[in-house]
Amino acid sequence: MNDSTNTEQAKTEEIKNKHQKTEALKKHVMDAGIWKRLLFMILFTILYSAAEVVLAVVVVFQFLTVLITGAKNDKVLSFGAQLCTYAYQVFSYLTFNTEARPYPMGDWPSDKPLPEKARAAAKPKAASRKPAAKKAAPKTEKPAADTAHKAE
Repeated sequence: MNDSTNTEQAKTEEIKNKHQKTEALKKHVMDAGIWKRLLFMILFTILYSAAEVVLAVVVVFQFLTVLITGAKNDKVLSFGAQLCTYAYQVFSYLTFNTEARPYPMGDWPSDKPLPEKARAAAKPKAASRKPAAKKAAPKTEKPAADTAHKAE
C-alpha cells in the first residue's frame, strides 16, 4: 500500500510541476514587454540594414578622398566612428546585452569610437605597474641530424 501511495504522490507532484511550468510559459508569452521588444528589434534590424548602405558609401567616399588628396576627411572619419558605435549599440540591443534602445529611441552616438571612450574613462595607474621581468633566452639544441652527420 505504501508503494501505491508514493507512486500517486509522485504523479501528483509531477502534474503540479507541469502545471507550474505551463503557467510560467503562459506568463512569459502574454508579457506585452517582450512583444514590444520584438517590434523594436525588427525596427532596429531595418535601421541597421540602412546603416550598412550608408557605411558602404562612407567607405568608398573616404577611400576616394585619400586616393585623390592623400589625406583623410575628418568629418567622414567622425561620421564613420559614429556609425560604428551605432552598429555596436544595435547589436547589443538585439542580443539582449542591453535594454538601452539605440537611435532613434536614444541619442545618436558621439564621434568617439567605443574603445577610445573606454580608454578615456579608465584612469591609468602608473604606480601600480611593475617592470616586466626579463625572460631567459631559450636554449638551442643541435638537431639530431647534425650530430649524426659529424659522426660519419
